[in-house]
Amino acid sequence: MWRWFWAGLIFATFIPIVGGGLIFRQWQKSDVIAFGVSVQGVKIGGMRSEQAKRKLDEAFNFATLRYATANVIWKGRIVRKVKLAELGMKPDFEKSVTEAMKIGRRNSLTASLAEFLRVWKRGTELPIAYKLDERNARQVLSQIAKSLNRPAQRALIELVGEKVRVLPSSKGLTVKIDDTLNLWRDRLAAGHWGNLPLAIFETEPEVSAEDLAEIDGIVGKASTKFKVSDRSRAHNIRLAAFRLDHLFIRPKENISFNEIVGPRTPKQGFKMARVLVRGQFTKDFGGGVCQVAGTLYLAALRAGMDVVQRHRHSRAIEYLPPGLDATVNFGSLDLKIRNPFDTPLYLRTFVKGGRLTILILGKREIGVEYRIVRAVEKFGGTEIHQIPEPNLALGMLKVLDKGSSGYRVTVWRLKVERGVVTERERISSDIYPPQPKLVLVGSQRKVQNEPLSQISPEAEEPNGQNQVQKQNHDGSQTLP
Repeated sequence: MWRWFWAGLIFATFIPIVGGGLIFRQWQKSDVIAFGVSVQGVKIGGMRSEQAKRKLDEAFNFATLRYATANVIWKGRIVRKVKLAELGMKPDFEKSVTEAMKIGRRNSLTASLAEFLRVWKRGTELPIAYKLDERNARQVLSQIAKSLNRPAQRALIELVGEKVRVLPSSKGLTVKIDDTLNLWRDRLAAGHWGNLPLAIFETEPEVSAEDLAEIDGIVGKASTKFKVSDRSRAHNIRLAAFRLDHLFIRPKENISFNEIVGPRTPKQGFKMARVLVRGQFTKDFGGGVCQVAGTLYLAALRAGMDVVQRHRHSRAIEYLPPGLDATVNFGSLDLKIRNPFDTPLYLRTFVKGGRLTILILGKREIGVEYRIVRAVEKFGGTEIHQIPEPNLALGMLKVLDKGSSGYRVTVWRLKVERGVVTERERISSDIYPPQPKLVLVGSQRKVQNEPLSQISPEAEEPNGQNQVQKQNHDGSQTLP
């Protein structure tokens, strides 16, 4: 008897459970939404999906909302307010119903049944999903990008007298349109449209204010003069100097003059001007750039920088004393210098009138200075080479090249600490061959009443002997 009792009890208990489970599984396969589900206040529980979409379409009036504004934000700041209509935004009833259909249909049967029963008993409210018109949204983001995108701005140094003033840096900003659209789609699908975040890529500046913090003054300086009347050459000097201006040199870093200034070509902005090639003056693009290199070289010596590579000219030049010049030629001859210190260096260049000035800024060492000392030996008189010129009247003379004496020059650098020489370094030993004076002699015989005279050149070429006497006022010392 008891056996039949327990059999009946078990049958009465489990049959409803099994039956209920089968009914629940059948419901899961249907397109009926769980009871108790509402979307934005509209009850759609127990409806089929298509019926629910129609109900939402009838109930939800987007016409009044489409003129509402959303905040486009970045780092908690409102960048722009945009109307929903500008984004082509509208309700996504398909997405809303799809989210409602997920209730009670999870991976776990137990979790699904528990959710189904909970929602049936207590109800649940889902936000309405939205979608935007991608073309409209891209146009809006392109406008925002134009106003926000900017390159990184490096920190700069300006001088007030000889005092250093650091101008702060700023990060570069780039609005990532595709990434932003993905963020917006996710937020709108979840019904959140009030604040729409921007995805922005930030780039760090090449030089920050922290990089410049230890620079406190001028540690090296050099100035040279040039003729403003030689406009092409003056233009090239200004252009090369401009490309050196604000150059930041990190500790232990090497710099190359050619890499910084670039090729001396018309495409790069350089003009045809006088250059020195194998002891003779001619014209080529970039004439005058060597003066910038030489001025930098002298400033670097006075700043205590290491000389990695430097080449002398083929003869003495007019704007720097023998031994303190530097010639460059893109692709072959370069000026390379190194920052040997544990603190950075910084270049400032100034061109005013006919004077080029290059300053090297860094961390000053109290009581320390670098002095440049030269031993100069002059040799070889200036020979005169006469060249017949049929376009000049007979007996007329025209100086084509004044020539120059030869020089043997050794350059030392002394490190002086509180008046005491603590280091002596030989920098270079140069030989400048003498150059002959070139004179055109007139050979034309059919010119009447033409007096014999000497015609000076339009632009005098440098005279090695006189130039040494003039340029020794640059601060270097000449040993007997």
